[in-house]
Amino acid sequence: MTWSLLIRNGSLIDGTGAPARRADVAVEGDRVVAVGSGLQGEARRVIDAGGHVVAPGFIDAHAHSDLFYFDCPAAESKLRQGCTTEVVGMCSFSPAPVSPASRDAVRAWAGGIGARLDIRWETFGQYLDLLRAATPSVNVVHFVGHGALRLATIGPENRPAGPDDLKAMERLVAEAMEAGAFGLSTGLVYPPSAYSTTEELIALARSMARRDGLYFSHIRGEAAMLEDSIVEAIRIGVEGKVGVQIAHVKAAGRENWSKIDRALALMDEARARGVDVWGDAYPYHAGSTKMDNLLPAWVHDGGVAKLLERIGDRATRRRIVEECLVDGERWGTAAMGAVGFDEIRIATCARRDLEGLTLAALARQTGTTPAEAMLNLLLAEKATVAMVAFSQSPDNVEKVLRHPAIMVGSDSIGLFAGEAPKPGKPHPRAYGTFPRVLGVYAREHKLFSLETAVHKMTGMPAARLRLRDRGRVHEGYAADLVVFDPATVKDEATFADPHRYPTGISHVIVNGDVVVDSGRFRAAGSGRVLTP
Repeated sequence: MTWSLLIRNGSLIDGTGAPARRADVAVEGDRVVAVGSGLQGEARRVIDAGGHVVAPGFIDAHAHSDLFYFDCPAAESKLRQGCTTEVVGMCSFSPAPVSPASRDAVRAWAGGIGARLDIRWETFGQYLDLLRAATPSVNVVHFVGHGALRLATIGPENRPAGPDDLKAMERLVAEAMEAGAFGLSTGLVYPPSAYSTTEELIALARSMARRDGLYFSHIRGEAAMLEDSIVEAIRIGVEGKVGVQIAHVKAAGRENWSKIDRALALMDEARARGVDVWGDAYPYHAGSTKMDNLLPAWVHDGGVAKLLERIGDRATRRRIVEECLVDGERWGTAAMGAVGFDEIRIATCARRDLEGLTLAALARQTGTTPAEAMLNLLLAEKATVAMVAFSQSPDNVEKVLRHPAIMVGSDSIGLFAGEAPKPGKPHPRAYGTFPRVLGVYAREHKLFSLETAVHKMTGMPAARLRLRDRGRVHEGYAADLVVFDPATVKDEATFADPHRYPTGISHVIVNGDVVVDSGRFRAAGSGRVLTP
């Protein structure tokens, strides 16, 4: 017997949650062909994993790299942390479908976090064909975004979907599902998805139920509205007859931190009734999004041009500040919670000298109030500013991660390849999510066992997505594998210095190709666009 790859002497954590055991893993082509102790056979390549763990490649249950695959198919920041599969099209945004009238809106939406989309498609199928041709180095599980559906049918306006609009969106969902989408995502704090009614979402869910579509949702509010928003998500799943995933489960804003227990209890109660509801979370107490998402939904009505018009108008600006300023020191909305100006940092911006500054620091630098400084920046940069906001309780982060129905999703993008200087101060989760779960929460905080940590990042999301041949190290499964040192694996990326790869991960294999080899990166373009 001659294999293409043999990993010897490793401690196998197979992704099921079962205890680690000593085992060798043999790979032929893109498949695991043998797992066992002391495998006998020859291999063209042998990796000695002595003192290391061999595990399935990590599955990022919630990511946004679809905005960057065409510019950065290598996705190095994901692969170096052991991530071999990403779930994208999240929070209501997917690059497709696109109508001729929605192209500019889709480009502007992507541009808000620094992505440049050269849109050469209209349908979801056309987009996936181009994505396959781009040969990303990670596997891709794609959802269709509700915001993209609305932009392609209704546009950016704040109005209910009429019967014809709903039929048009249902046709687009059907086309996306036939092309390979795993389901529908919503971002109900983000216009235009925020303009939908619950009934609209139930109808769209029903339209994909016969195709076994899943409903992944950034819920309508993660702050004061948290409990009602979870109830709404569960209702959409029950009445739409689809499985529900609640994205990046959290309670945002200090006054809402106590709501996390009830939020998790609502999920538990629904699961006890037989409702198919799960969630995901990232291992940080700060989130990241476009800075214009700090503005109320009505400010976005009509698209970016209208938003800029409104924040440029003195009377409208005064209304926005009066609505969102809390105690003169914090900024918040009902959907996103209140955060101090010293807790909101500029992540990426055309003005590189501003990246990393808090809004409080920007206000001091410009001699204005923090609210005025933020609105002036958004106006000057045409709303293309990304931010990091520290809105969560570290204790709650642990509580959520520990929950048995919560898997791991970075909520980030795959960034950059090579050693060249990298711009911006993006959230370190783009580089450190999975090693942070292993090193900080499993090894240091002992929040759960290493086997449970791996399960939350492999077998659990694979089962959620119904991936029949990934998420486990098992004969016949795809050869997506990661080799790491359990004693040293560590996230090195910080908020001050985010462009740092983790340590302790020696090898990453995607579909049988070694893409991280003894810590050296080799983009192989071996990822695949997966289909249900």
